[in-house]
Amino acid sequence: MSSALNDQADIILKHLDITHYIDVNAPQAKEKQEAKYTIGKACNKAREILCSDEAFLDWVWEKVIPQCPVSIEEVTPSTLISWRMMPKFGTLEQCEIVGFTHISKLLLDKNSEMKAEVLNILANNEPAKAKALIKAVLKPVVDFTPIVADTKSLSDTVDKANKLSKDALVALVKAMHQQMIK
Repeated sequence: MSSALNDQADIILKHLDITHYIDVNAPQAKEKQEAKYTIGKACNKAREILCSDEAFLDWVWEKVIPQCPVSIEEVTPSTLISWRMMPKFGTLEQCEIVGFTHISKLLLDKNSEMKAEVLNILANNEPAKAKALIKAVLKPVVDFTPIVADTKSLSDTVDKANKLSKDALVALVKAMHQQMIK
């Protein structure tokens, strides 16, 4: 393995100890977030050196995961892949405002317009206001008033749902969920 890959593995392992330390003297949340972002940058550098995503995953399984200290929580390649997304999205400060869990969602091709809107909000607002505006973009409030106001239609819908079998109702809810996440 090249020395550049060894360096990235060392950076990842050092910072994993910060992110996953589970003792009473554990680092503060800010330190953990900084460590996650640093790990993301190191993972991206390692991925640039390696020839494919598959080679990166193999490297993680062979050179990183087995070296993790036993005193930390389990680390998975999925965790490292998620953290790789943060530097691809923006700065640590931008990621903190958006929320680390939303970054992967915003980087999906189907969410490019939402990402552009979020980046625009970040560029044109103070952090506190940006956070509130971004929350509205990521989790828009649905107004159910028109649905509930039409009591006849609502009653008909509920009656139809009551006639469905359990399996059909589960299938309907799953289909509705798939439509919502598109």
